[in-house]
Amino acid sequence: MRRLIGVTLLSALTLLGCGESEPLSDKLEIGAPVPEMELQRLDGAPADALRDYRGRLVVLNLCATWCEPCRCEMPNLQKLSDALDEQRFAVLGLAQDEDDHLVREYLIDKGVEFAEHIDPGGTVTTGQLGIRLFPYTLLIAPDGRLIQRITGAREWQREEVVELLERAYGGDYTGLR
Repeated sequence: MRRLIGVTLLSALTLLGCGESEPLSDKLEIGAPVPEMELQRLDGAPADALRDYRGRLVVLNLCATWCEPCRCEMPNLQKLSDALDEQRFAVLGLAQDEDDHLVREYLIDKGVEFAEHIDPGGTVTTGQLGIRLFPYTLLIAPDGRLIQRITGAREWQREEVVELLERAYGGDYTGLR
């Protein structure tokens, strides 16, 4: 009985994230095209359009610097980015923060170098996508369809995750749904 309670509690904790207390009500359906959106780059370069990443499997992580699970997850996402072929995959971050300097400082401090974007006011995260809980990750197929949505922090650098993404790039979504 104690083991069952412990497993249940551990499962519940892995689902916890930062965000509002209202239920998650995103606007995304598995298998449907992800809405076109402009992503404001943190480095001051012209905005990226999500369509610019067509042909690659995209791991789009929605986060915020005030969210502790998000902060813990970022170095793992960097390791994932380092492990994947950039010709076939893109790891992108979208921080719902107002202070771009704070986001930059955090990323520099943690050695995070994958393409990071900022969403002041939540225009994309909350407005377009309906995401109110962080961290939240979207896996987007090379053709722009949503493969999977993941709530909460994960250990992205694990070998089995890289293998799942490699298979997903080839169209095999087994293990992702």
